[in-house]
Amino acid sequence: MLEGLKQLIDLQGLDDELAAGENEHAALPTRRAELAASREAAELRVAEAQTAQADAEGEQRRAESELQDREALLQKLEGQQFQVKTNEAYTVLLREIEQAKDAISGCETRILEAMDLIESARRAHESARNERRQLLEGLAAEEKALDAREKELDARLSELQQARSRLCQSIEPELLEQYDKIAARHRPAVARVLRETCLGCRVGLPPQLRIELLRGERLITCTHCQRILIPEGAAGPAGK
Repeated sequence: MLEGLKQLIDLQGLDDELAAGENEHAALPTRRAELAASREAAELRVAEAQTAQADAEGEQRRAESELQDREALLQKLEGQQFQVKTNEAYTVLLREIEQAKDAISGCETRILEAMDLIESARRAHESARNERRQLLEGLAAEEKALDAREKELDARLSELQQARSRLCQSIEPELLEQYDKIAARHRPAVARVLRETCLGCRVGLPPQLRIELLRGERLITCTHCQRILIPEGAAGPAGK
């Protein structure tokens, strides 16, 4: 019985490492998706900054074009001052000249504002590109590390699966079946006893059960959680 218990302890050690490796392996696609999302976000920030700069430059061009039109109109209106023949027409002309000057002033203000926006957008665009470059370098390094880790995990999991298969062949079928049934419900399936308490469920054991456990004549399971028990001081899982 002691030999069978030792085999179960070894089996649980393999299963624990397998579970940890499989969990890590299963998390790799999620991490890769996170890296891809980070890359897309960086590209989006660059694109948005580039669009903001293009919009500001477009506004400057529109304001400059309108300024030229307003200046041409002002020149034309000012040339008509000596052609009008009535006070009423002259008053109307002066009003139009003032409106043209106000429009020119507004265009000049828009140009200055656009120039400020362009400068800010250029800085933001440059900053976004620098951040993207640094981020992509880091992402490339992490992706390379993930690929290497995935290969390591594949190899290790294959080794563990083979080791588990070999070990299972040496364990009595009934004992292995009992272990598998318990493991399907509880992890770990084997728990150490400490101070008359099952470390799998933290429930105290009846005195008689502890005595039988110390004798080691048969396989003992916890009356509460049904985990397979190993005596205090034995090498094996501490329980959870």
